[in-house]
Amino acid sequence: MVRSILGRIVRQNGGRLLDEAVDRLVPPAVTAKSGIAGKLAGAALMRVATRSVPGAILVTGGLIAKAVHDKRKAMKAAVQPETKA
Repeated sequence: MVRSILGRIVRQNGGRLLDEAVDRLVPPAVTAKSGIAGKLAGAALMRVATRSVPGAILVTGGLIAKAVHDKRKAMKAAVQPETKA
């Protein structure tokens, strides 16, 4: 009986469960437009990443570190809202 209930839940809500799992694993896309400095920095990082494997590892590691830092910062801000004086 438990298997049939779990099977029904997965069949009915499987898409939503999958969407939530993907949302937790994949960082959200950046929606803010970058200025000329951001575009130049992105082009430089792309050039470094495409020229060598160590460059690609370095750039990817930096992007992952930034995503983790931003997520941690957002979680701290949500837990403890700042008071402006």
